[in-house]
Amino acid sequence: MSSSVSSTGLGYSILASLMFGLIPWYVQWLNPLDGSLLFWNRILFSSITALASLLLLRKFRLFQQLLKEPENMLWLAAGTLLVGFQWWLFVWAPINELTTELSLGYFLLPLTLVLTGRVVYGEKLRPLQMTGAALAAIGVAHEIYQFGSLSWVPVAVAAGYPLYFLIRRKVKVHTLACFMFENLLLLPFAIFAIASHEGFLQTLSANTDLYYLLPGLGILCTLAMLIYVAASKALPVSLFGLLSYLEPAIIFMVAIFILKEPLPSSQWATYGFIWLATAIICIDSIRIVRKPAIAGAP
Repeated sequence: MSSSVSSTGLGYSILASLMFGLIPWYVQWLNPLDGSLLFWNRILFSSITALASLLLLRKFRLFQQLLKEPENMLWLAAGTLLVGFQWWLFVWAPINELTTELSLGYFLLPLTLVLTGRVVYGEKLRPLQMTGAALAAIGVAHEIYQFGSLSWVPVAVAAGYPLYFLIRRKVKVHTLACFMFENLLLLPFAIFAIASHEGFLQTLSANTDLYYLLPGLGILCTLAMLIYVAASKALPVSLFGLLSYLEPAIIFMVAIFILKEPLPSSQWATYGFIWLATAIICIDSIRIVRKPAIAGAP
């Protein structure tokens, strides 16, 4: 892996985690709307944001090229079903007080991505990566022990995203064009759901802040998803998966220090292992980026 690819992928991964980590907090400002209606508004405004980005960047030809390749369109249609469900779950769970179970899914996700990279691509883990993965596994196992069992929410996150990223790696098209295609497939359903919702207009009239908060959700989700997918394509699957521990760690910080949610003492061990694993993986990632640069220095 070259230095430029590593540093770019690492930066993308950290930035995406920061942006995704803020979404559960942002969603609380949209509380009058239910989770499903939030999802459809996200699709609507994400479609508008993606289209505007393609036009401003003068990349619309990339979308036109995508439409000329039936194989890519078939792969993306399958991927849209997977990622659309994840988009819905990400805004639905916080509104329905399932943020803890959602975060558990994102704690499990890097482990399933590591397994995917090992099984599908034969990727090998560096010693520090193995150490980080082991510590994270201990933390996740402790969390499962606290819950007693896994609900469908964390299982859906941990199992669905690896399949989606495998599909996206088969599509050799610009990330923004793919994202536009995914949103357009869901857009007719979004328009129908919003237009047929009886109380939506009344809710808008009673909460004028929604006029700019809803577009803001679409913009935030669009930028975060584009950067996240870019990171997935710039990094090995295993490294990308391990770096994904930053996102649930940030969600945790938002929950404790911004949303003021209580943390039972029994969960300190879980997050302690996760934080330690995250620190080790970040240190190892920085070493990977710096080593080629040092080797090539005069």
